[in-house]
Amino acid sequence: MGVLAVGCGRDTSDISPEPPDYADDGCGVPVFRGPYLQRDVHIAAFLLPADSNALRQLCAARLNTPAGDKVCYLPLASYVLLVYAEMQVQSLDDRDGALGWMRETEVGVWIPTLAQQQIAGVRVPTHLAWFLPYLFVDNPHAIATGREVYGFPKTWGECNQSVQIQQPEFTLKVWGFEEFAPEAEGKPYPLLSVQAADVSPSPSGGWPDWDTARAALFHQLFASWVISENQVPSSLWLDVMEHTPLVFLKQFRDASQSHKACYQAIVEAPLHITAFYGGGLIDQRCQLTFHSLSSHPLPDVLGLPVDTEGSLEALATFWLHLDFTLDHGVEVWRA
Repeated sequence: MGVLAVGCGRDTSDISPEPPDYADDGCGVPVFRGPYLQRDVHIAAFLLPADSNALRQLCAARLNTPAGDKVCYLPLASYVLLVYAEMQVQSLDDRDGALGWMRETEVGVWIPTLAQQQIAGVRVPTHLAWFLPYLFVDNPHAIATGREVYGFPKTWGECNQSVQIQQPEFTLKVWGFEEFAPEAEGKPYPLLSVQAADVSPSPSGGWPDWDTARAALFHQLFASWVISENQVPSSLWLDVMEHTPLVFLKQFRDASQSHKACYQAIVEAPLHITAFYGGGLIDQRCQLTFHSLSSHPLPDVLGLPVDTEGSLEALATFWLHLDFTLDHGVEVWRA
């Protein structure tokens, strides 16, 4: 039996009116209370071609099927964004905000989706959402907070920092398995490397303000999409770069039946850009190479058209420097 949120409300007839207090232990660094400020965020984003059927299968497996198709998220286009980000993170809660801030470097996959709900037996488009199926982070506290509060699929990843975000080159290590076997040892392995394909990139003009950046990104990211524009209300497209939440499957394994989930929900979290310092397209061509790991077959899962060496070239690359907040999440469905 699931609980489904419709619009801004939620059927809470079978949920306790007030959840219990979180039990802090008073020692060490707590899982910070939200909302959260991400400031001085430097982003390099790579637009990669992907197979739309593979993305549909991923959305179904991680979002739609667990919710019994009571909510449905469909990929908007045959591409994904691979996002490298460096940032400073701090809680905006009165107590936890006074404790301090932490640095975080992450690499993640972002998929634009159209969210739909079953209303009177009919599937109705309601809004757009960014689905983040993979997120590799170098800060263990950020992993715990992200997974426990929102359901971010954060796992450990070691990423050397890019010297200049406008010329992004980096490598990513993850904790995984090169090959599956009973005697195989899980340990850090290279997963991804990004290198410039141009020796001398030509200079590119930047975006002077967020309105200019938003218009340029909208044109770049949504110039072509798999789902017909006629299926998406025009009001949703107007807000696509401003009020698009992140969506996750938040779940925890059951202690007595570890193949089951003791808690499972689809959670959305609104992201709001609060300050824009700069950004622009990167004219430099970038080549991404995925190393073969049985534990992390990203090219297969995402349908990336890599060559025999596991490489492909980004369709476009852009950089951003900004601040944003991640507000309190909302359960749109709960098991």
